[in-house]
Amino acid sequence: MTDLERLMAALAQDKEKILRVLLKADVNGTLEALEGCLREIKSTKVRLDIVGGSVGPVTQSDVQLAEAAKSMIVGFDTKIENGVQAHLKRTGVRIVTHDIIYELITLVKDAMSELLDPEVRENKLGGAEVRAVFPLGKEHKVAGCMVTEGLVRRQAKARLVRKGQIIHQGPVETLRRFKDDASEVKAGFECGIKLGGYDEYQPGDLIEVVEMLQVRPSL
Repeated sequence: MTDLERLMAALAQDKEKILRVLLKADVNGTLEALEGCLREIKSTKVRLDIVGGSVGPVTQSDVQLAEAAKSMIVGFDTKIENGVQAHLKRTGVRIVTHDIIYELITLVKDAMSELLDPEVRENKLGGAEVRAVFPLGKEHKVAGCMVTEGLVRRQAKARLVRKGQIIHQGPVETLRRFKDDASEVKAGFECGIKLGGYDEYQPGDLIEVVEMLQVRPSL
């Protein structure tokens, strides 16, 4: 392996998402069942690393081991000894427990997903059609619109579409019902809309209003 290949491998390892878990269960049979179910979790984005496992209640020694291994404790149908909760709080070691195995597996999958960077997705809030154009002060114009679907929200991201082409994108800078400012206007109502940095509206233009949502990616 060349020096460059070693460097690339090291960088890839640094970027790899890993969830380390220390397993606890009441008896050997449930411990083996838990480990088997966890090994069936398939993900190309997060690697699940089982650092160890034992039977019996969760002890302070388990917390110390989990802290050293930078792992989470996963307990199946097991108890937590007195004083351990305070030790967990001091060390910051995370623990998840449940007496139903598929619920516990879901908690582990959730913890794996939390390691991933959230995905940003566009969600359409609503749309409006420009019916008329009116002056707004001496220099600007406002589009007289009918909200045709969903809702229009002030300061939301929006785009103006004309004959299927996006003409402008900007925030809903001004939103009015008659002469009053409005925070949002729902479908079926008329309103005045001014987009930031734009004044050249035409009847028939469509205004699409969207919001950007952070979504937890799948494994």
